[in-house]
Amino acid sequence: MTIHQIHTKQPISINNDPWEAYTDIETHNKLTLSNIEFTTTNLCNMRCSHCAVGYTLQTQDPDPLPMDIIYRRLDEIPDLKTMSITGGEPMFSKKSIKQVVKPLLKYAYDRGIYVQMNSNLTLPQDRYLDIAEYIDVMHISHNWGTLDEFATVGFGAMEKQPPLKAKLKLYEQMLNNAQTLSDQGMFISAETMLNQSTLPYLTKIHNEIVKDMKCSRHEIHPMYPADFASELNVLSLQEMKQAIHQLLDIRDDNIWMLFGTLPIYPCINDDDDQALLERLRQSKNVTMRNDPDGRNRLNVNVFTGNVIVTDFGDETGTISNIKHDKLPTVFEKWLNSPLAQSLNCHCPAFKCLGPNVLVKNMYYPTANFKENEKHMHQLYN
Repeated sequence: MTIHQIHTKQPISINNDPWEAYTDIETHNKLTLSNIEFTTTNLCNMRCSHCAVGYTLQTQDPDPLPMDIIYRRLDEIPDLKTMSITGGEPMFSKKSIKQVVKPLLKYAYDRGIYVQMNSNLTLPQDRYLDIAEYIDVMHISHNWGTLDEFATVGFGAMEKQPPLKAKLKLYEQMLNNAQTLSDQGMFISAETMLNQSTLPYLTKIHNEIVKDMKCSRHEIHPMYPADFASELNVLSLQEMKQAIHQLLDIRDDNIWMLFGTLPIYPCINDDDDQALLERLRQSKNVTMRNDPDGRNRLNVNVFTGNVIVTDFGDETGTISNIKHDKLPTVFEKWLNSPLAQSLNCHCPAFKCLGPNVLVKNMYYPTANFKENEKHMHQLYN
C-alpha cells in the first residue's frame, strides 16, 4: 500500500457533493473513474423486499481477498475521490468490520477520500460511534410509511420471520441511532424510493426523516425494476412527476433534498417536464445528481474480486476481476462498450449526463439519446 499524505477535505454540503459525476467533467474534461463501491459482506439482519442485492444475501461470508490486492488496485486509480461501502449490512459482522471495513476506512482517511457507508442503522450504536470519524456520509434507506410496512417489507424476503416485537425494536433503534448520531455531527442521508408503496406516505416519511431522525439530507430516487427488486410496483412517468411536485410542495426547504436518477431530461420535448426541471432548479436547497453508475463508479466484491457496473448489473453481469485487471483499465473498457456508448451523452448547457440503462428501458425504450445530444448541442452551442 502506498503511503499517502493526508488531505484536508471540505465538508459535504449542497455546494460540495463529491459523488456528483459531472464534477469529473469539469475537472478532467471527461468521465473518469473516481468512485469505487465495495461490497464488503453478504450478511444482513433484515431482508427488505426492495433490496437490489437481496438475492445475493447469505448466512455466512466466505474469506475476503487479501487487503494488499485491494490496496494495490486502489493505489492505481489516480483520480479516486470517493468510496462507498455497502453489503448486505456492512456493520453486521464484527469479523467483516475488523478484516475489511476498518482497513478500507483507514485507507480512505489516509488518502483524503470521501467515504459513504450504506447501512440500515438498526445495530448497536457503539458500532457506529467506533467508526464515526472515518465516515463522511452515513446513507440509509427510509421507505417506511407505517410500522406495519417496516415489519412486512423490511423482512419480506426472510423465510423465518423474527417476532413482531423484535422488528419494532429495530425500528426504534434506527430512529434513536439516527437522531443521536446526527446530534453528534454525523452527516446522515436518508434515501426514499418513489414507488407505489411509498407514494401515499411521502409527507410522513419526509417529516420523520427531518424532525425525528434529524438527517442532514433527504434523497429521493425513483424505483426501477432491477435484480431482486424487479417485481416492485413502479410508478408511471406521470405518477412520478406528480410525486416530485408533491415533495416540493410539502418539504422543509431548510433541509437539503437530493433527487437522483430522475427520468426527466432537458432533451425530452415535453412542456410539463421542462416546467418540473425548472422548478427543481429554482427550489431552495434542492439538487439533482447525475447517476454515478456507468459515469464514475465501479463496484468491487471483496470476496471474489468481481467488478460490476452497479445499476447495469442485469445487463452486463461481471465485467472483470481485480485479481488480474487494473480498475482504470476496466473502466475505460466499459466506457468503450456499445452499451455505455449508446447512453453516455453530455449536455453542457444543463450539466446533464443522460440516463442509465434502467431509466431508458423503463420509460424511454425507443428514445435515441445520442441523437438528442446532437440536437441539444446545436441549440445551445
